[in-house]
Amino acid sequence: MIQKNSISGIYIGLLGLVTLACGLADIFVWAGINAGFQVGILEIAGDDFFRWAWGGFIMVCAGLFMLAGSRKALSLQQFAKVTLGTVLVWLIAGTDIFARLCESIPAGEEAPEFFNSLSGFIGGFAPPYSPAIILLPFTLVILYLLYTQAYDTD
Repeated sequence: MIQKNSISGIYIGLLGLVTLACGLADIFVWAGINAGFQVGILEIAGDDFFRWAWGGFIMVCAGLFMLAGSRKALSLQQFAKVTLGTVLVWLIAGTDIFARLCESIPAGEEAPEFFNSLSGFIGGFAPPYSPAIILLPFTLVILYLLYTQAYDTD
C-alpha cells in the first residue's frame, strides 16, 4: 500500500527540519564550533549556557518531535507529537521575548536615568531575532489545525 503525504505532513516535516537545524546551530555556536553569525533578521550568537546550549537542545527535541509526527500527521497520536514540538518552540520563543522585554526596560550604563525612554524601549525589539522567535509565526499553523480539530480521532 502506498502512503500519500498530505500537505500538512510536508509542512510539518519541513518545519521540523528547520527547527532541528536551528537547534543544532544554537548548540554549535555555544560550543565554539562555529562563530556566531547573522543572516538578515536571524542571529545566532551567544555564550550563555542556559539559552544557547539548553535552548538549542530543546529546539532539537522540538524538531525531532515534529519530524516524528510528520508521517500521518493528522492522526491523533502523531498530531500530539507535533503539538508537543510546537509547544517547545513556543517555550523558547517566549523566554527570548521575555528576555528582550527585560533588557529593554533599564537604560544603558551611560544614561543618567535608570529607566529607558519609550523610543529606546521600543528599539529593544528591533531585529535581529533568535531562531525561535522567527519560527514562532510558522508554528501558528499547528495552532490553527488544533483549533479546527483537523486531526483524525480514529
